[in-house]
Amino acid sequence: MDSRRPRRPVVSTGVVSIVLIFVMLSLLTFAVLSLVSAQADLRLSEKSAQRTTDYYAAENAANAILTDLLTAGDLETVAAAAGVTLTEDGRASYRVPLGEDQVLAVEVTLPADGRSFTVDRWQALSDYDWDADKPLNLLGTGGLPVLDGLEE
Repeated sequence: MDSRRPRRPVVSTGVVSIVLIFVMLSLLTFAVLSLVSAQADLRLSEKSAQRTTDYYAAENAANAILTDLLTAGDLETVAAAAGVTLTEDGRASYRVPLGEDQVLAVEVTLPADGRSFTVDRWQALSDYDWDADKPLNLLGTGGLPVLDGLEE
């Protein structure tokens, strides 16, 4: 063998460049995925914080109504002002708005002896009016061009 001939490197410059480009694209992809995930987590946290704030505001309002009922001299007047439904067996029920499409439903048995009361129901309920026959526009306002002529 001729030792004077220059040897070629085992790994050429083109292979190193391709590997470097692949690694950079991989890092960029993971960075974008991390950013998208962080933004989704932020939106979820903000919704959760708003939901918690709305719940405790509704709970405070429900407690205020209950306090007014328990300390009222004229129960019917306070109940009418707060939108409370009274029954003949000493039960009171009312609903407090809890954010969008939800209410906090409260039912209590008022004390006959003036000392204790019983909470029969304290529950967050959906107030959304769902209609099964209402179509959902899943594809936006345009729809599919192929299906536009089929609706006639």
